[in-house]
Amino acid sequence: MSGEWSSSSSLVPQLTDGLVTLRELREADVDTIVAYCNDPAMERWTTVPWPYRREHALEYVAAGRRSWAEGSRFDFGIEYEGRLVGAVDLRRPVLPALAEVGFALAPQARGRGLMTRVLRLVLPWGARQGIQVVQWRANAGNWASRRAAWSVGFTVEGPLPGLLEHRGAIVDGWLGSMRVTPDTALVPAHPWFDPVTITGRSVKLRAARESDVPRFVQGHADPANKRWIPGIKETYTEADARAHLERDAESAAAGRVLSWVVVDPELDVMLGEVQVFVQNLRDGQGEIGYWLHPEGRGRGLATEATFLAARHALLPVEEGGLGWNNLGLRASADNLASQRVAERAGFRRVGIERNIHQPPSGGARTGLVKYDMVPADLATLEYPA
Repeated sequence: MSGEWSSSSSLVPQLTDGLVTLRELREADVDTIVAYCNDPAMERWTTVPWPYRREHALEYVAAGRRSWAEGSRFDFGIEYEGRLVGAVDLRRPVLPALAEVGFALAPQARGRGLMTRVLRLVLPWGARQGIQVVQWRANAGNWASRRAAWSVGFTVEGPLPGLLEHRGAIVDGWLGSMRVTPDTALVPAHPWFDPVTITGRSVKLRAARESDVPRFVQGHADPANKRWIPGIKETYTEADARAHLERDAESAAAGRVLSWVVVDPELDVMLGEVQVFVQNLRDGQGEIGYWLHPEGRGRGLATEATFLAARHALLPVEEGGLGWNNLGLRASADNLASQRVAERAGFRRVGIERNIHQPPSGGARTGLVKYDMVPADLATLEYPA
């Protein structure tokens, strides 16, 4: 997508891709700016004055003009369907070659992919002004902003403790960065693993929810899970479960892990968790892991969930899968139940890694039985009975 440039009477160029237009902010926009800056999301995620008044908008427009004249900050209004729906800016607080991008959209313009279009206009323009590196910052938890940054190629670190100040408090934040040129391919640098819902015969795989937290606590209190799952605290709380879900969300956004909870298709009660971990994205290689709530055992549910997740990982992208080439699975040599799950789900035993596994419950080191599955196996696999 390339932006068109047209001059105006001011210093501010006009950039457009035919759907969105970036243009000068004007006094006539003040009431619109006041309206969207008083949206609760602006209070939660930004540092605009709160409540936001007309005098704030007037000063914002005036300050933008001064910054354009100085070359220290470039503010654009975002126009969509003939109306102002937000703003984007590039700030150069230290060096001309380094900028920070900030953006906001009115509520009615969100969820349409407009900010991706905006960034694909403003970042190449900034590169033509001599900007070489662009940074993006956001409060941890501002997933809409992070997804917009991810969509054009930012790589993100965090959450970083105390990165940002927000309304008098120090908060954790995300920091993204990318090099830009006028010809940079503004596409994601890695996948973002959103868990698609997969419904089988006896189980359904879906994204985790806040309502699943008590079931996570129950499952991690189970002695069998404490025996085989590394890192479970002796006393596992709801705070630990929420931290687990936050880590899963971070790993999904970073393209490292795809996680589902396993639920009863009719009651939607959580019965376990299954995850596929990236081992080597370039080669399409990953590994799968799973655990069950005590109420889910003895019914073949782990087998079916593992089969469904593995099939999704290995199916071609055009068929809705991840298109991976190899999916591994490792089970403790002492965990015969997990080995049976792997074999019934269609995994093939390929060897054993000796003396490398320390059981979470202590005791002698043991081996890990190695399994794998490749796309060609899907043609011969039968759905687990």
